[in-house]
Amino acid sequence: MLNINSLLKVSLISGLFFFLQACGQNQTFTQEPGEIAIAFFEAIYNQQDLEAAADLATPQYSRILKSYYTVERVQKVLFNRRYDSVEIEEDRNLSGISFTKSQAKKAYVTLMLDGTFNGDRFRDLKQVVMQKQRGKWRVDKLKADVYR
Repeated sequence: MLNINSLLKVSLISGLFFFLQACGQNQTFTQEPGEIAIAFFEAIYNQQDLEAAADLATPQYSRILKSYYTVERVQKVLFNRRYDSVEIEEDRNLSGISFTKSQAKKAYVTLMLDGTFNGDRFRDLKQVVMQKQRGKWRVDKLKADVYR
C-alpha cells in the first residue's frame, strides 16, 4: 500500500516528466534576420563561398548571384565594393521589421562593413531586404545606395 508521501512523490515526478516533455517538443529555433544577413556577407567577403551565400538567399536572388559566377564579380559589380578582409556587424538603430516580429514576412537590416582592400580601409553601409520563406529568413535584395 502506498502512503501519502510516496503518492505525492510519484505524482510530482510524473508531473515534472510531462512538463519537461511538453517544453522540449514546442521549442523551435529561428535565426534573426540580422544573423542571416551577416552570414550572407561573411560567405561573400570572408569565406569567398558563392554557394553558401546563395543558400541564404531567396531563389530569385540566388539566381542573380550565380549569374555572376564568382564572388569577386559579385563583390565588384553587384555590391560595388571589394574587400580583402572585412568585419560585419548589424546597425540595430537603422534596422526595422514590419508588423509584429513573430508575424513579419519582411525585414530591413542595415549592416556596417569595415575592412581593407589593397591596404586601403573602406567603410560601407548595406541595407538588406530580408524575406521570410518557409519559416526561414532569406536575403531578398539589397536596397540601392542613395549616397552613390
